[in-house]
Order: sequence, then C-alpha cells, then structure tokens
Amino acid sequence: SEDYRSRFSGECFMDLICPEKCRCEGTFVDCSNQKLTRLPSHLPEYTTDLRLHDNDISILEATGIFKKLPSLRKINLSNNKIKEIREGTFDGAAGVQELMLTGNQLESVHGRMFRGLTGLKMLMLRSNMINCVNNDTFTGLSSVRLLSLYDNRITTITPGAFNTLVSLSTINLLSNPFNCNCHLAWLGKWLRKRRIVSGNPRCQKPFFLKEIPIQDVATQDFTCDGNTENSCHFSPRCPDQCTCVDSVVRCSNKGLRFLPKGVPKDVTEL
Repeated sequence: SEDYRSRFSGECFMDLICPEKCRCEGTFVDCSNQKLTRLPSHLPEYTTDLRLHDNDISILEATGIFKKLPSLRKINLSNNKIKEIREGTFDGAAGVQELMLTGNQLESVHGRMFRGLTGLKMLMLRSNMINCVNNDTFTGLSSVRLLSLYDNRITTITPGAFNTLVSLSTINLLSNPFNCNCHLAWLGKWLRKRRIVSGNPRCQKPFFLKEIPIQDVATQDFTCDGNTENSCHFSPRCPDQCTCVDSVVRCSNKGLRFLPKGVPKDVTEL
C-alpha cells in the first residue's frame, strides 16, 4: 500500500466520497468505533487499508463490496460481534493479504467463508469461540503464511486440517482447551515434525495430561474410552444411566420407565 500511495500521491481520491462515519486519508479508510452494524455500502475505489474494528457488526453478508476494491490489501474487522460470515462475502478480494477477525464470536469456521481470499497471507482468528478445526476449515487458503487461533475453545483438530495451508510458516494454537485423547494423537507428531508453532500448546484434558505440551505427550498416552467423541461431530453424548461403545448404546437393567434422552443419532443397537 505504501507503493500504491506513492504512485497515486498526485491524484485526487475523490472518485467516491468518504463513507458517512468514516475517515479517509489517502488510501486508508477508517470506519472504526462507529457502532456500525454492517459493512459500508460504498467505499473509495483506491482503498488499500480498510479499518472496521470496534463496531457492532454481527453478520458479514455477501454484498459484492470487495469486487469494487481492486487495490484492497488489509481488512481489520477485530472486536466486532461477528457470528457468521456468509459464503461469497470476500468474492473479489484476491488482492487482500491481511484479514483481522480477532475478538469476535465465531464458533465454527469453514473454507467457504473465505472464498475469494486467494492471496491472503495473514489470518488472525484470535479470541473467538471456535471449538473445532476440521478438514474443510481452511480450504482454499493456500497462500496463508501466518495463522493465529490463539485463545479460542478448540478441543480437537481433525487429522489433515492444515494440509491445504501449503505456505504456512507460523501458527499460534496457544490458550485452547485441548482434549488430548486418541483423536489428537496425530497433532503431537505434526507439531514435532513441522516446528512452525508459536510456543507450546498444552493439553487441558484428561486430568493426568493437564498442562503438558501436546508435542511432549507419548503416542500411547493419547487414549479414548468408549464414550469419547471427536468434538468435530456434534452428536449428543451418551445418555445418563447408559453405556456407549461406538454406535452401540446399552441401557438394560437400569429400571428405566421411558426411553432415555440424548441417544446419539448414529446408534445402530439400543
């Protein structure tokens, strides 16, 4: 953007009036701290740095706004109330290199949310409510070098979840409540092999592994009992008074008068 401002320093940027409640200086557009609930409907075409942090935006809708901003390089949406990013929101944003989504309310993330961000190099998802990372979370983000998932609610990560991030050089997984059961065994090996992680993400469960760095846990200690689920699958846990092994639920001889609540949907034997 420095180069862009230099090249166009002699030109007038009044091709589009600065949006209401925003401040425009050269190619910087600052709409922060304005209690905005949605993205502005129009922005100057020459915008390279868009600051929308500290607002009240809860849903990012596919309005097509980024198709009109060919020079955009940075988007800051930190400290909003974003719970949902609609598919197609970032269509046309192939030139964007940095996307900040720190301090929002995202519970799940999937590649469709980021469609169009083919040139993205830095993705900040710190301090959200993400609980699981699976194989389609980062699909299409092959240029991302820096990824921060610091301070979320991630308990497990599906094997191969980072395979599409072929350019990744730094990832931050600290301050997440990792459950170091059999589903996370692969991550210990991956961390030791790749050595691109900031700090030492630690187990929080089971109790005997609490606060031990994931990469230091012996493979045989990543164990599961019959009622352990991969939290990427949001099926109910085993009903009270029953025992569950795989898709078999046993509730016999429990004095039950009604069918138990919370039987997993994939049950094959009850």
